[in-house]
Amino acid sequence: MISANSRFVGSATVIATNSDGKSRKVILPKEAGIFSASVRIYTWVEGDRVDVVAHRNYGDASQWWRIADVNPSVMNWTEIPAGTRIRIPIVQ
Repeated sequence: MISANSRFVGSATVIATNSDGKSRKVILPKEAGIFSASVRIYTWVEGDRVDVVAHRNYGDASQWWRIADVNPSVMNWTEIPAGTRIRIPIVQ
């Protein structure tokens, strides 16, 4: 469910299937498009969680979506193998 104050209110949802055949519902942003961002590369370690990584980088775990936005190839943030390199956007 999308909360009333979410940036995704009014966005469409679709079923996406990744390379191993697992499907899940994903939200399509209303204004999806090309954007640029300064990023740094982070190597995922065993036990990492995207909300914890967001808190370490932004001081706010709810900002995990910033990381998700620049890593569209990550289909499931709960199953990232250790050693995976992801982009962390640099927010001014």
